[in-house]
Amino acid sequence: MESVILWAHAVTGAIWIGACACFAIAGLALGAGSAEQRNFVANAAPKIDMLGLVAAAVLLVTGLISLIEVGVLRGFAFSTTFITVLAIKIALFIAMLAVMTWSMRVGAVVRAVIARGRIDAVAGAMTRMVKAHVAIVAMGGIALILGAWLLGS
Repeated sequence: MESVILWAHAVTGAIWIGACACFAIAGLALGAGSAEQRNFVANAAPKIDMLGLVAAAVLLVTGLISLIEVGVLRGFAFSTTFITVLAIKIALFIAMLAVMTWSMRVGAVVRAVIARGRIDAVAGAMTRMVKAHVAIVAMGGIALILGAWLLGS
């Protein structure tokens, strides 16, 4: 069971990072202010972000289960280094989630603006959302590396 939880944890982390990478790549590929960019913000972006949020929720649950399993095996005697790395991973998770929710709020505002017929705000909002998703990918990459270290410790 332990390996299933670890695999589920790793896969959902990769899904979240992959969804954010796809968002950033698509956002960079679309012309600023174009109809494609508006359509992306209105239709595809919320779906990609929802995939990321679902993955984040599963990541949280599997991370907690994994920590409990490891704690039981070790009698909850963790090294200072293990706790430090885990704390960094938790801080990264919180930061990634905060950036994700901020970006989703920006997207919701832009969709409301688009619905009222104003399209001038799309390009600037897309730039901010792409930067947010790139930041999530970077933080997620660090978290994955730290997770691999935790596996070996």
